[in-house]
Amino acid sequence: MAVTPHVTLLPAPVYFLSDAHLGAVHLPDPAEQAVMMDRFLGRVADDGRSLVFVGDLFDFWYEWRHVVPKRHFALLHRIRTLVERGVAVHLLAGNHDFRLHGFLEHSIGMTVHDDGLIAEIAGAPTYILHGDGILARDHGYRFLKKLLRNRAAQRLFALLHPDLAIALASGTSTTSHVYTKVRPEDDREYLEFARRKFAEGYRNVVLGHLHRPYEYVDNDHTYVNLGDWITKFTYARHDGERLSLQQMSSS
Repeated sequence: MAVTPHVTLLPAPVYFLSDAHLGAVHLPDPAEQAVMMDRFLGRVADDGRSLVFVGDLFDFWYEWRHVVPKRHFALLHRIRTLVERGVAVHLLAGNHDFRLHGFLEHSIGMTVHDDGLIAEIAGAPTYILHGDGILARDHGYRFLKKLLRNRAAQRLFALLHPDLAIALASGTSTTSHVYTKVRPEDDREYLEFARRKFAEGYRNVVLGHLHRPYEYVDNDHTYVNLGDWITKFTYARHDGERLSLQQMSSS
């Protein structure tokens, strides 16, 4: 017997953002990124009823029993303020979110999803996924993801002092290589994935991970890849009628 997937209702307007990699050591302009994030969250506060971070909000996130990375305090406080104003905030675990252990849910008020999110927006079924592991050539990556999410491996990592653990994670980050990589063939493979979801009955598909903004509209079906919040500052908004890719102005 087929299991009916859980559907999350997202009140519109809904905002989507992916791949900020906050805290990465190789970001071109962290100060500009912080200003643009603050401006984006202000827009959500003024207009939005739902906000979905579609993976890799942080370049590295790991929760110890009594410790979380303090450098994200200002952002988390701002998100908590959105939640208190009634905005539903969701976070999908990307490939840089290694251990989500309750802090973001209980202390910040976010709803955390280990994988994808199936949502209904103004009656339209919407499939939301970070997108890591979609590419056919990602065999090695899919194995690595299982290893990093393995409970035994996470327990071992938790034995490290947080200062050492964060330093190791920052030293091995490949974010600078990802956001400068241009692979048009990846766009096509992700589009085919979205079309398969359309065939399953989804009206909208929202993905991230590629760091390449992309929008495809076919009659009443829309697929967007969110790009990134590093150099492109692109995001998506569903206004209750349609989903569209947008870009935050620097002025």
